[in-house]
Amino acid sequence: MVEYPYFMFTYEQELGNHLVCSDLLSSCWAYNRKVNEETPQVVNLGLLPQTVRYKRFDAQDSRGLAVIAFSSCISIDLHGEGQRLVSSADLDLKHFDFLSTNSNPSFSINNLAIQLFHSLLAQLSQEKIDTTKPLIITGHSLGGSVASLFTIWLLNNSYKKIEYRKTKYPICLTFGSPLLGNEGLQKAISARPSLDSCFVHVVLKHDPVPGLFLLPHNTIDSVSNSTSQYKSFGLYLFCSESGVACFSEPEFVLEILGIFSSQNRPFGDYGLVLEGLKGKAIVKGTRLAGFDNDPLCTGITLQLQAIGIHDMQNNVMIRRIETKQKEFFERKAYQVGLDESLKKMKTEMAYMEWYKKTTRTRGGYYDTYKSSTRNRDETVSKAKLVKYQRSLTKCWANAVYEAKRTDGKSFPFRLLMAGNNYRRMVEPLDIAEYYKGYKQGQKDYWAGGRSEHYILLEKWLNEMQSTPSQRTKSCSFNEDSCFWAHVEEALMLVKMLSNEESSPENEELFRKLNKFEEYFMGSIDKHIVDPEIFLEGSSFKLWWSLYSDKKGDSYKSPLANYMRARSYEALL
Repeated sequence: MVEYPYFMFTYEQELGNHLVCSDLLSSCWAYNRKVNEETPQVVNLGLLPQTVRYKRFDAQDSRGLAVIAFSSCISIDLHGEGQRLVSSADLDLKHFDFLSTNSNPSFSINNLAIQLFHSLLAQLSQEKIDTTKPLIITGHSLGGSVASLFTIWLLNNSYKKIEYRKTKYPICLTFGSPLLGNEGLQKAISARPSLDSCFVHVVLKHDPVPGLFLLPHNTIDSVSNSTSQYKSFGLYLFCSESGVACFSEPEFVLEILGIFSSQNRPFGDYGLVLEGLKGKAIVKGTRLAGFDNDPLCTGITLQLQAIGIHDMQNNVMIRRIETKQKEFFERKAYQVGLDESLKKMKTEMAYMEWYKKTTRTRGGYYDTYKSSTRNRDETVSKAKLVKYQRSLTKCWANAVYEAKRTDGKSFPFRLLMAGNNYRRMVEPLDIAEYYKGYKQGQKDYWAGGRSEHYILLEKWLNEMQSTPSQRTKSCSFNEDSCFWAHVEEALMLVKMLSNEESSPENEELFRKLNKFEEYFMGSIDKHIVDPEIFLEGSSFKLWWSLYSDKKGDSYKSPLANYMRARSYEALL
């Protein structure tokens, strides 16, 4: 076993080396061979897939390990109709519609793979999955594609509502499998790190199947510049008899797949090659003479040389891979720094939640902050709140500024959720400050007062979620962080009403107020408003008092009926 310094390695290389050194890959391949031997392999005479089988293996030990292995599948032609993609927009892929988002609304999956998966779904749905026990899902060739689809489906079903401390996410290990879907699928999976990290694809040098769906795939240059519909996701472990290379960046995965599949030579047995590689893995430790100047470049060079990529094509790839890896390290360092900031922010957010609870007798969070303090304790509490508000805003504004360079893609989902929790908690305080100046003509918060970092946090969240989650009870903070800006604008409108009810000016004002009514009742129906808006002394209750006086007792509308029936009292 050859050892090199740690800083020559990415997490991909480290993971690949650990996988090769362990018995995991060899064991999974053995399970694949066993299920293949038990599955009759009849060459398909049509374009529809033949039956694929799977078998479950449960280890009889304390770990409770389970392995679900899918047999490979022979098809008459994977070059022509066999590589056809079906779009989620054209075909009802309801089992995978959770992958769609506003920013990535559709994706495509290989037609044969999706048919094979659907043929087994009824049976697979009956499998009892213990999310606290390790599970490996594996498959060879097109069976690996089915294994990948089952893993995606399983993560959305069995692992959707889980206790994270006890959960062991499944690992999907494929051997010699073709690419599964297009760029839409790749984006959908890579946008979910917990999903993307479940996939490891093992590819043996000269195996033509993994690169079959590349268009074209006969030269290095054409592969790297190809507009191929198919894209990769997950981690790829490229193997030859002399070593391994590990990459997840789709650009380089496609390029290496193209090189492997273009050489048109016999390839060995996966089991024999993997067994022979156990003593050849590259790991951290000692130094390597002659490579001290650029250790990252050295690590990449060793990987490519290990799988037989040399000379000029090696040098070109090294530089591009090195650039991508450095960008990854920068993003990782940024996220680590943001994680540290989050720990501090939790304390500040907890104080703001405590402050909110103390304001219920004074009209609620928004109006207490907006009004003048009445005693020393209130002054001290508010001063501390303002201090934390400014600290939180500084942290999140900086974080959003950095993420803006990648259109929010550097924000993991959990950080995006934390950022939007902050937005809902802190933006109302900014709105309160803004409308303190309304007597000087200050209005329209969206045009004159809203910070860009609030806008982007909300935009990225909406793009990440295809449909907002449906609530069944009221929330502790208004879902719309601009709710109080709507109320302030409505207050200004009602104060502008004249006593001449039928005047053109009043008609326009009432038209705008009717829109506010619709917005408000829509929020009530969706359970996305904080019940404290109905507290006595709140700005909303003040608006309703003025508005109902103007409209009179005979006025009928969903809002008027709701308020007069005091239906909101059930929420308080």
